[in-house]
Amino acid sequence: MLPLLFAMALVTSQSAREVAFTYRPGHPVQTVAVVGSFNDWDAARDPLSLQSDGKTWRATVRIEPGVYSYLFVEDGSRWLPDRSATPSGDSNDNTNSKLVVLPPDFDLKHGRKGDGQITASALRHRPDRSDCFRYDARTFRVRLRTRHADVERASTVVGRRKSGMEIIETDDLYDTWQGELAASALTNYRFIVEDGTKSLELGPYRQNAASYPLPKPPKWPTEAVFYQIFPERFANGEPANDGPGIQPWGSKPTGRGRMGGDLNGILAHIDHLKELGISGLYLNPIFEALSNHAYDTVDYLHVDHRFGTDTELRKLVEACHKARIRVMLDGVFNHSSPEFFAFRDVREKGADSKFRDWYYALAFPIEVRGGQKTYKTFAGVSSMPKLNSDNPEVREYCYRVGTKWIHDAGIDAWRLDVGDGPSHDFWRGFREAIKESKSDTYVLGEIWGDAHEWLQGDEFDATMNYRWRNAVLDFVRDRIKPNALDRQLRLIRETCPAACLHSMYNLLGSHDTERVRTLLKGDAHAEAMAVALQFTYPGVPSVYYGDEIGMEGGKDPDDRRAMIWDRSKWNMSLFTLHKRLIAMRNQRKSLTRGDLSILKADDRSGVFAFQRRYGKEKTIAIFNRGTRAVDWRGIVPGASLLLSSATKTWTETVPPGGYAILDASAPPTSQRLRLRAR
Repeated sequence: MLPLLFAMALVTSQSAREVAFTYRPGHPVQTVAVVGSFNDWDAARDPLSLQSDGKTWRATVRIEPGVYSYLFVEDGSRWLPDRSATPSGDSNDNTNSKLVVLPPDFDLKHGRKGDGQITASALRHRPDRSDCFRYDARTFRVRLRTRHADVERASTVVGRRKSGMEIIETDDLYDTWQGELAASALTNYRFIVEDGTKSLELGPYRQNAASYPLPKPPKWPTEAVFYQIFPERFANGEPANDGPGIQPWGSKPTGRGRMGGDLNGILAHIDHLKELGISGLYLNPIFEALSNHAYDTVDYLHVDHRFGTDTELRKLVEACHKARIRVMLDGVFNHSSPEFFAFRDVREKGADSKFRDWYYALAFPIEVRGGQKTYKTFAGVSSMPKLNSDNPEVREYCYRVGTKWIHDAGIDAWRLDVGDGPSHDFWRGFREAIKESKSDTYVLGEIWGDAHEWLQGDEFDATMNYRWRNAVLDFVRDRIKPNALDRQLRLIRETCPAACLHSMYNLLGSHDTERVRTLLKGDAHAEAMAVALQFTYPGVPSVYYGDEIGMEGGKDPDDRRAMIWDRSKWNMSLFTLHKRLIAMRNQRKSLTRGDLSILKADDRSGVFAFQRRYGKEKTIAIFNRGTRAVDWRGIVPGASLLLSSATKTWTETVPPGGYAILDASAPPTSQRLRLRAR
């Protein structure tokens, strides 16, 4: 199909348009569906129909104007791009297809700056959390959408004061501008957009900055280093709870197979976390479930018997606390298992079930099968029926689960799966219940994109910073240059409240991504640079189990391989680097609380450098993606070396593909010299 909608049927009565999808597989298939960002990647929502020729599959889908990624799904399991469409890649080396659905009143010409024409229908400002957020105590930020490359200037106007805005994001259809207002109690504001001699005004709008509370994340995560464990694959400490059909430890992972990892296995290896210097432990779901990943919860009130018991969870948390390690559990409140008591009742009793409004039933009787159409799910997965987060009974139940494990097991944090799934009201209530139980609980949301809507001080303390991960991995692979890295990191900083910066969860790998080493194709220099950047940039570093020893792993489920405990198979250089970086971060307040200043982002030399400052202490990190060594004395005169990728014991240059971390606040000491690379 065409990537643009020039040849597709037009629906003039509404903004949605009919998009025709055509697919011809190269082999016989039973079913085909189209999934994409326009239908929440739901493989059950938009199936294609086999045509009379027995080879061609087609469907017409109504889609709102926008820019989307999509794929075709064969037989419910093979996700493939549209070979006739424009490819759209990502930082995980996934290849999607790109779809641009033009608004009905957009003509075939692109917007053009300076022509005195402004597409009024493209202008949009939503005076709520969608387009507004409180950046800090003095600053309130607002956004305005215009057609891409259509206007020369956009401004905010408060009274007689006119202030310029800047473009922070752009795609094939739209530009998003961001501007600042004073965070006063009540503010009336307008927008003016200008192109050539033409200008248009939007507004007035009114905001009360006090309705956007300032975030106050707990302090302890900013000084923590987290270690993420997929419990089924870390260590088997109690073979008696394995159950039937267990795979040999270290065998090839499958979507359904089990290898016997459990809580006692984690308990037996706390010394590994202590050796690294870890101070936070994040566990993927551990509650009763059917799958090995346990994101299909059957019973939220008990630990899965294959992982252990409720008592053993308490024992693990106590042991972690004794080792000064905080514990974060994974909360799956967007969806449940079909065997969860409420959904099971709906299946059995249909419309008469008192739990029917706990879910989004579309038709009765409820059928649990692939491609089902009788209830809403997460991403079209029949084993994950979506919970109704606006139902008061669902909320009360989930809030009780959240507080139970704080009281019963003593956990310190919740990582909240599919953070953009439940409603904002649901998360506000969840946070309130959690903070009443334990005020310094770290509430972390899984959001893959711009998270400002959830970081308003009354929902999440921080989010998993996948945007940061994507930018860093693209930089170390030389897919983007220093200036582009600077722009992308700046965008992340400026689109979330300032108070959240040091609490954002900066990860390089997770159970949802390829292993770092595999993604980087074994490039040890790029991997070391990424890790060094992770431990020096503001935010909370997280190590996915096994990444510290150089484990490989492709896309799910291969990224969930069993942990390797034979130290002779470890990459000891990488392991030592993690230990040194964590030790350095734990010793230097500038790396946990310090302000950030970008010192250099130079495409010609390939150098990206920044400073972290806390009081009189200054730490400077320099990364060289160029082809020539860089003398760091020219960037930071008078500094002393803390850690470097250079092979020599002492060097004053940063080699190509290398990094140097410097102390710019005091002369070197024997303690600091122990952190130097050999």
